[in-house]
Amino acid sequence: MLEKMGEFFDKRLNEYEEHQLNCIDLAHEFYTYTARSLPMHLGCRIIDLGCGTGLELDEYFLLNPSAKVTGIDLAPGMLDRLRKKHRDKELTLILGSYFDILFG
Repeated sequence: MLEKMGEFFDKRLNEYEEHQLNCIDLAHEFYTYTARSLPMHLGCRIIDLGCGTGLELDEYFLLNPSAKVTGIDLAPGMLDRLRKKHRDKELTLILGSYFDILFG
């Protein structure tokens, strides 16, 4: 039987960031590039679909600490990790997929 995506990622939560950052070629450059591509004005609002633990947001908040982010992810553990890492940021976190949000 296929594993649900949220469960798949939550089972790998403790290794997820290490894997993403150290086992994928150019990951650090990718997250930095992505962060630099986002709006930089004070208090801007963005949505992050499939936000996971917020590896892109880690970089983005360094560049724009006043950004207001809505993050959507299938894995509750990922959202919890993101919330704990960025307690001081304005985050709205939604458990679900963008498909669920758009088509209910």
